[in-house]
Amino acid sequence: MISKLSPVLLFGLSALPAVAEPGSWTGTYEGHFVCDHVIGGTAGGFSRSFSAHVRHSGTSIDVETFALINPETKGKPSLYHGKLQETAGGAVTSGYLEACKGRFDYKELVRLFPASSSGKSFSFAAYTIFVSEALPGAEGKLVAECCKWALKRTSTQAPDFETCPK
Repeated sequence: MISKLSPVLLFGLSALPAVAEPGSWTGTYEGHFVCDHVIGGTAGGFSRSFSAHVRHSGTSIDVETFALINPETKGKPSLYHGKLQETAGGAVTSGYLEACKGRFDYKELVRLFPASSSGKSFSFAAYTIFVSEALPGAEGKLVAECCKWALKRTSTQAPDFETCPK
């Protein structure tokens, strides 16, 4: 009886999604961000919950984020690509991301804080600099924004998402 089930069991196991390698940032994250900004000369700020998918391979990292900031954006993801660098001992990693495809025309750079990716629970933080003159609802006004991200990994499954053109 077991020999008849083995091919089915093996086929089912081969279809499971890939899991992040030790030391990898790959996975799904939940968290929040806090921003201060100037829009057309007026200062303000806001915070939101958001989620992210991350794929990490070697020194390359791709990120897709979801945050509903403005109802006009309809929750479309923002895509980023960047590089990670480990310390000589490999205990800490930091890096950067650059936005490549968003919901509207903007430029954004993200500095990933040094993080230890060892251990069961993994999280990271980042600072972003965002600039646009096409923010929905503020078109034509210069928007300059600085945000801090805080994200905790909720899954090490390798997510499937569109990445930045390379």
